[in-house]
Amino acid sequence: MSNDGGGTDDARGRLVGGRYRLIERIGSGGTGTVWRAHDDLAQREVAVRQPRLPGGPDDEGHRRAAHRLHREARAAARVDHPAAVTIHDVVVEAEQRDERPGPTGPDELDAAEALDGLPWIVMEWVPGESLREALRRGPVDVREAARIGLAVLGALRAAHSVGIVHRDVKPAHVLLGPHGRVVVTDFGIAHVQGEGRLTAGGESTADSLEFVAPERASGRIAGPASDLWSLGALLYTAVEGSSPFLRATPEATLAAILAAEPPEPTRAGLLGPLIARLLVPDPEQRPAADEVAKVLEAAAAPTPAPTPASTPTPTPTPASAPTPAERPQPAEPIRTPDAPVSAAVPAVHPAPVPAAVPSGQLDPVPAAAPSEQPEEEGASVFEGARARLGSAPGS
Repeated sequence: MSNDGGGTDDARGRLVGGRYRLIERIGSGGTGTVWRAHDDLAQREVAVRQPRLPGGPDDEGHRRAAHRLHREARAAARVDHPAAVTIHDVVVEAEQRDERPGPTGPDELDAAEALDGLPWIVMEWVPGESLREALRRGPVDVREAARIGLAVLGALRAAHSVGIVHRDVKPAHVLLGPHGRVVVTDFGIAHVQGEGRLTAGGESTADSLEFVAPERASGRIAGPASDLWSLGALLYTAVEGSSPFLRATPEATLAAILAAEPPEPTRAGLLGPLIARLLVPDPEQRPAADEVAKVLEAAAAPTPAPTPASTPTPTPTPASAPTPAERPQPAEPIRTPDAPVSAAVPAVHPAPVPAAVPSGQLDPVPAAAPSEQPEEEGASVFEGARARLGSAPGS
């Protein structure tokens, strides 16, 4: 294989560190190649990063870069956050297959020792796609961009808390895993604060210059604020679909980062003012991580459902005072041939129950209402009663 870590397909099937079998090359960039591999010991899939360093194995600068990379990978293994990729192992693999491999593991190499090979970084395997691949289909909405940005910020804050600056935050290094998981990867080239410019000479960012903070582009030391600038450029790209600084040539891109004012985003919504503040050239003028988190949390929150218009509740009416609509209405007057149309109908009362009649007596005959009894029928009844009285004894 090439000693520059080019990661040709000839390496497929190679056993790294005696346990990690390379299966498929899944990505390649300026800093190396990432392989999907199988851990024969733990029986799980892993991602293995094969480094690309300048010079040859006998070059002093090459050896120094390998030593730095190993130290930085050990430092990156201390980053503990759900959105930071887990580093399982660091394997120093001989650059020529017939050479004795160097020490393995994050803690097996003292800072004063020299490496006998290249440090391969073994990380957790995150199925899914990178944000860069997702953005090829188009930009994401504000809420999704804020959700992704919040996870990235959490991983960066965890790294900053142990003295590590990522320095290469870009969509290609943000993985979108299952169940909505967001993972920041490639901490292996991170800068360890306190070591000056040790990592400034061994990296290549020609494929992602538009995400390099101005202080880094001008040769100054990167700090936590540099990662926040890169986060702002990432958020801009996520909501707008393209970088505000990318130009036709690397030189033009660097010039835009150092001098050009980014265009105002048109689809950023609540994130617009935050993105503008993150992309200011002066690191001291950028917002603190706590403030950034608050804005991202607000933008990532679910949009409340619209509240329906409330209907005024009627005031309850006491039972003793029914409303006009509740009062019983008089029945329509019953019209008779002799009654005027406007005459009111008297209230109808139930007929009284007749008292019990002793046995042997005639049942009383109920009197008919005057309007229901014809005059002739009434007279015949009267005459019949008088005839009976006249025929009675002693009459």
